[in-house]
Amino acid sequence: MSCKLCSSENQSRFPAEINIHLPHCVTTPTLLFPVLLVCLDCGFTELSIEETELQRIANSKSTEA
Repeated sequence: MSCKLCSSENQSRFPAEINIHLPHCVTTPTLLFPVLLVCLDCGFTELSIEETELQRIANSKSTEA
């Protein structure tokens, strides 16, 4: 897969830790562990969130209502 910005093949995956502050839980951040795909030529970065993490965010969002 090539970079969506510069078409380079020089990319690497890195594990990451991200805090997301959902509007209804401003005092309680949601900690996620996505994988970042970083272009080592231009710096363009994409992230992917595992299904279990995605479900946790969706469940948190549904408790907002």
